[in-house]
Amino acid sequence: MTVEFTLAQLLQPLTVETFLRKVWGVTHYHVERGREDYFDGLFGPAAVEDVLEIIRPEPSTVVVVREDDRRSPDSYRFSDGSVDLVRIRNDFADGYTIVLNGVERYVPAVASLAHGIEVELNFETQVNAYITPPGSRGFLPHYDDHDVLILQVRGSKTWHVHDDTDVPPHRMRRQEEVNASGLPAPAVLRLNAGDALYLPRGRVHAATANAEPSIHLTVGIHAPTVLRLLTEALDALSYRDDRLLTQLPPRHLDDVRVRASLDGLLRDVVRAVEDPAVMSEGFGALGDALVRRGRCRPVGQLVPNSVEAPRIDGRTRVVKYQPLYSRVLMMADGVALQFAQSLVSADADHRAAMLFLSGNTEPFEVRDLPELSEARQVELARTLVVDGFLVRL
Repeated sequence: MTVEFTLAQLLQPLTVETFLRKVWGVTHYHVERGREDYFDGLFGPAAVEDVLEIIRPEPSTVVVVREDDRRSPDSYRFSDGSVDLVRIRNDFADGYTIVLNGVERYVPAVASLAHGIEVELNFETQVNAYITPPGSRGFLPHYDDHDVLILQVRGSKTWHVHDDTDVPPHRMRRQEEVNASGLPAPAVLRLNAGDALYLPRGRVHAATANAEPSIHLTVGIHAPTVLRLLTEALDALSYRDDRLLTQLPPRHLDDVRVRASLDGLLRDVVRAVEDPAVMSEGFGALGDALVRRGRCRPVGQLVPNSVEAPRIDGRTRVVKYQPLYSRVLMMADGVALQFAQSLVSADADHRAAMLFLSGNTEPFEVRDLPELSEARQVELARTLVVDGFLVRL
């Protein structure tokens, strides 16, 4: 049975709202639980072996590292490029940490957690697994350019977290290394199995496994920046405004007069970005990227015109598949519900029903879909069950 975790479960007893209001982006936070079995069903030794077997033919997701010694991929791969699991296990015995990147692609419980966080925070996520031998340290003091949630799954680790030394974003962008000799004394935290730790981006840290092998997951939370929002807005504007596609003139690098001739054009473009409609398109592009990362219930739960199809009527109880990010788009000829890789279009009179479907997370009866006739209610519900957006109860 797959155990489903949510952001609220990772943080409790701290509430999500308190976390976002007082902790997010401000300070680190250690959730101590005293429950070694808390993350049972999420990821463990068996999952490690499963992932290694899955990625054996295509090993780009595995890294072997010990402090500043990162093993060359050639040292743990066969001549055909596949993973040599015996060499990886030997490296582990020699004190090297095994890093498995993007485990949400292979483990259903981790995928559900990652997608749930994306829906709740509107941020993309990636989950990496770190398997560290006793007494070893995978990385020297370093920082991440994104916020992270660390989930201690097996064993324990001692973390050194350096407050008041956060690397500013512009230095992260330059990928500047940490000068370990200049760091102040750190806060020392022991993460036991079942504990969680939040670190804001730029917070310098390092961790060492204690007396037993350690497994922890790092949920990377990749919040888009203002730079990305502006880039998306300008890109969207370029599809209808030729000013952004104006070619730079000859000698624009060498002739200051030529460069000065662009001043008016550049000021016009900057003013265009101040238009709320342009920024709305930028947000729309971010939403489109997020919605396409969603995953529905496997398609084929109900086949149109099959024996089961007539079983959906106005009294059929359904619920939106979770976790799944969706949004309603106003189209020239009507309205559409966008989710995962799907776009379900309908006439404009479906707008209220689509908004209800996108925003509702509680079970409901098909006849509760607003402002539609019974026939259209059933037709829409049947389509969304087939596409995996709705689940029959």
